Amino acid sequence: MWIAVAVLAAVVVGVVVWWLRRDPVGGGTDDAFGMDVDLGLPAEAEPAFMEGLRAYPLRADVWRGVLTTYEPPRLISLHLLADAFAARGDAALHDPQGAVATLVAQLAAAERPGVLHLRADWLDGEVDGMDQARFAEAVREVVCPEGAWSADEAIGALQVATGQANTMMLDLARLLDLYREAREKQPDAAAEELLREVAPRLIAAGGPGLTWTKPPTRDDLRIVLGGVPEPG
Repeated sequence: MWIAVAVLAAVVVGVVVWWLRRDPVGGGTDDAFGMDVDLGLPAEAEPAFMEGLRAYPLRADVWRGVLTTYEPPRLISLHLLADAFAARGDAALHDPQGAVATLVAQLAAAERPGVLHLRADWLDGEVDGMDQARFAEAVREVVCPEGAWSADEAIGALQVATGQANTMMLDLARLLDLYREAREKQPDAAAEELLREVAPRLIAAGGPGLTWTKPPTRDDLRIVLGGVPEPG
């Protein structure tokens, strides 16, 4: 019996080792850093850039050209990060891990086009009966009823991908601030009505509280604004 147990244990260990060492199948769906956009990097720089991303020391993930970090909570355009990586030339190729870590820290230090600061404590409890997850879903239904999107209610982040290989990054905390201001002025309005008022206004203004992985085109804005007039 002990031999059988030992053999079974060896099989289990072997399966675990295989699972940890396996190459992702079909484009890396199990790889948090599977690249899903073309960053325009030179052929020799892209493998090094991906190596640097995978070795990034803090908890992070990637979706549609956006790097999400959690300590501190930030959204960073991979286009912005890749451009900065390429600008370092051979130094980045020789030390991709150090280059990515340094660049992420530098870019995340201040908000700018392509960098969005978030707040993990953006909603404590509920607003109008909506907790973090329900508020994020309500906003998503307003700005992206269909199409590709990603939400992380824990840090108040909503991302919407357009057909132009661009992604809008929205800070739910600052949208919530606008929602509460509108609620004070319109105490009897429905939640959806208020969101349809404040969300397009924030998007049309271009921030603060919103940025893109690349400068938005008129088509990008039309997708997320729907019938709301675009900024002049």
